[in-house]
Amino acid sequence: MNLQQLSRFELRQICYFVALVQAENNFTVAAQRLGIKQPPLTQRIQALEKLLSADQGSSKVKLFDRSTRPITLTAAGQVFLEEVQQALLHLDRAIVRSQQAHQGQIGCLAIGMTNFIANSLLPDIVQQFQQRFPNVTLEMRESPVEQRWNMLKQRQVDVIFEQAEKFDHIDPEFMFQPIFQEYFILAVAVEHPLAAQAKVDLKDLQTEKIILPPVEIFPSYQKVITLCQDAGFDPTIVKTVTATGAVTLLSLVAAGVGVSILPNHVQSLQRKGVVYRPLTGVHLKRQVAAVWRENDSSIVLGHFLQVIQELTHLPLQDSW
Repeated sequence: MNLQQLSRFELRQICYFVALVQAENNFTVAAQRLGIKQPPLTQRIQALEKLLSADQGSSKVKLFDRSTRPITLTAAGQVFLEEVQQALLHLDRAIVRSQQAHQGQIGCLAIGMTNFIANSLLPDIVQQFQQRFPNVTLEMRESPVEQRWNMLKQRQVDVIFEQAEKFDHIDPEFMFQPIFQEYFILAVAVEHPLAAQAKVDLKDLQTEKIILPPVEIFPSYQKVITLCQDAGFDPTIVKTVTATGAVTLLSLVAAGVGVSILPNHVQSLQRKGVVYRPLTGVHLKRQVAAVWRENDSSIVLGHFLQVIQELTHLPLQDSW
């Protein structure tokens, strides 16, 4: 593509040429449709033919055969028409799509997530967002907690969902907004004696084997251990079998390996052989927050955060 050569051409000249053909090569009709007088139209077509004739030596490119009545397209004119029509269609599409992108109507949003949000608010967020912005692509990228922050920092994702008791020590390059609180419940096998109770006190677990995700990967579970100790006992944590995912943890509960203390969102999984019971005598909650880069100017991200704000009935902040 020779941009220097193309820069000699005016878009107006090409549009006038197409308009003339659409007027069945009638200069008078074309000029009327374009809202100009006929002489300027004739001059523009002649200037276009002159530009096309550049570097052609003594050979002059003619787009119209003016010896016929009415005038007709030459072979060069027919080829030029076919090509510029395609070019104008692409240009028109480029204009429309750039305007849509500016408005956040098209684009892509990469979301770092895991099952805690997938089993809770995410379906509602996605449904509402796609109803409003059907041409925006949402990429769901499931990843371990230790990777999500790095992915956000390296711009591999645009927003992540995180859990923490507090977000007091978040990196200043990130913005965050807590969107809901999750509480913890007890998951027990359906034939377990504790399944017969409507509620279970934390102290009732002092003789139970407890299955927890590794605290090295999920530091927030250290609070479970601390609460048990505050209740007067050291919990018996199952060491022979470990798991990080909720589905696997529930499978271990169903197998009778032990009981588990998990966020309330796992109830939506409805694992066969497992029942859930509220825990009493314990204050165990954590926040779920949307986190994004403070300097991210993405319009699509702004729309996504606004959908979250509306669904959760949170006050609208300047950072949304």
